[in-house]
Amino acid sequence: MGDDEGNKATTDYACAGERHYEDASYLHGDGRVLNADHLFGLAVECLMKALLKRFAGQHGVSMKDSGGSESDRLWWDDPEAENPNRKRKALGHVNQMRQALPLLVDGRSGPALDQALSRVSVDFEKWLVDDRYTDGAHLAPELLSRRQGAATLAYDLHLHVELTGKLP
Repeated sequence: MGDDEGNKATTDYACAGERHYEDASYLHGDGRVLNADHLFGLAVECLMKALLKRFAGQHGVSMKDSGGSESDRLWWDDPEAENPNRKRKALGHVNQMRQALPLLVDGRSGPALDQALSRVSVDFEKWLVDDRYTDGAHLAPELLSRRQGAATLAYDLHLHVELTGKLP
């Protein structure tokens, strides 16, 4: 039995996002762009979830699942859900959480943040966590480069929030 017996790990999207971004940057610098792309996607996902958790609570973003119980995943109230009983949804991978990102552009920071979130959303729209099982031949070098830039944008946004406590 391990030392962690009985201790449940706490979800920390910001910490995970930083770690994934730093590892992706290292791999990218070493020319291992396919694995870097995978980690850049996970970094963006975690960093955006950290921002949503921190700033979108008034829109129903929280760690409470559809039954109201504490969860280790982030959930949100989808205002466009057709079935009111299915309004509360888990935020999945980065390509699945695009529709929740506009919740961050409320208020004064909206216009400045909109461009950054749009860039992140577009560049990762077709990112799939399952690409880790492929040979990566379908991923164009230009796309991988744009995703690195979008991940850097997300990371810089995260650092800004960490330093100032607010969105730009």
